[in-house]
Amino acid sequence: MTKPGSFWSQIKGYPLIVFVTCLLGWILTSMDQSLFGYAIPGIQQEFGASISDVGWVLSLSFVFAAFASATIGTLTDRYGRRTMFLLCLAVSALLVGLHAFVIGLVSLTILRMFAFGISNGLSPITTSFIAETAPARFRGLMVALVQCGYPIGWFVASLFVVPIIANFGWRYIFMPALLVIPIAFLIVRYLPESKRFNEERARREASATADKEPFFQRLSELFAPDLRKRTVMIFTAFFFFGGAYAGTAFFFPTYFHEFRGYPIETATAIVGISYGVGVLGYIAVAFVGEFILTRRNTCVLWALLGSVATLGLLWLPETKLEDMIWFGIMAAFFYGNAAALSTLMVEVFPTRVRATAAGFAGSFALNMGHATFPILVTMGIETIGWQWAFTLAVVPSMVIVALAIFSLDNVRSGLELEDIVQ
Repeated sequence: MTKPGSFWSQIKGYPLIVFVTCLLGWILTSMDQSLFGYAIPGIQQEFGASISDVGWVLSLSFVFAAFASATIGTLTDRYGRRTMFLLCLAVSALLVGLHAFVIGLVSLTILRMFAFGISNGLSPITTSFIAETAPARFRGLMVALVQCGYPIGWFVASLFVVPIIANFGWRYIFMPALLVIPIAFLIVRYLPESKRFNEERARREASATADKEPFFQRLSELFAPDLRKRTVMIFTAFFFFGGAYAGTAFFFPTYFHEFRGYPIETATAIVGISYGVGVLGYIAVAFVGEFILTRRNTCVLWALLGSVATLGLLWLPETKLEDMIWFGIMAAFFYGNAAALSTLMVEVFPTRVRATAAGFAGSFALNMGHATFPILVTMGIETIGWQWAFTLAVVPSMVIVALAIFSLDNVRSGLELEDIVQ
């Protein structure tokens, strides 16, 4: 049983610095990447693009991100968490800022591919970093809580997107991303490297293997007999979760604008405010997974509840308030499950391949789902309508996520990383 006051005494100092820095990085990059979703109606109007054209832009960017995140995960296991954190955050922010100057769909697609791909590399970096630095008893809580940066980023972006897009148009909403570059250098200045990584690197240097292990050799370790099932099931869960997410999240501002009939400023506000409410779900899944249920069972429960909440959002609301309430509930369970899934993933792989696993079974799989579903969903929107397209993208996918995770061992929360992966 955790004693009163022990939480603060265990996380202060090194673990807290890493957590706060990673949270800030995740908020900033999520804010940057959410801007594209808010800009879709304006992009369609200026370039004469159909919803299917936008789906292809998203899918191509997700394909690139899948390979980029897997590569970045491996580079992070080789060169360190701190260096790659700075590189991904600063470069992706620059590329997002350049979205304001695109001259057509081709240049927009190229920038979107590189910006999202490099930004996505922060996922394996931050989850591995926090998992390796947090106290064992609160590791799951801290890894899950850092995922709050995602909905907070969407919410923060909506605060300045609404007035900017109303007064200046969609291009100008990307300009604030350039401010993230100096912020990235500032916050990394106080970020120490992972002690576990340094110890692992010292061990490899002593055995003359540092920086010499080929990329595919490191990747092949994930399919060794003791890790194969974990890799396949985590990959499956992240693929279908990512597909269900990408097939809906970036299109919701357009859904509220085109299908529900709200002005674009109102649609933006609904999504942004609802994401702010959804943060509660991310916090709840962190506490439930750490102190009430096991991580595995929490992921399964949130996946099923997320499916129900999505059905409620799509088929029940009749007013703006009801849209906001149901979107907040949906974000809390459906999108909030990302927090529990990320924690589960980094706990079941050893330090030597943790970021590699996070990059491949996590981010690569997630982005391949991202790449596949937007095209299918936009085709569905044009044939069977918004509600059925979203329903078929989410509900079957989340059931598969629940089944894949349920097939894994049910491990008690709060164990040391080395004890879990034996």
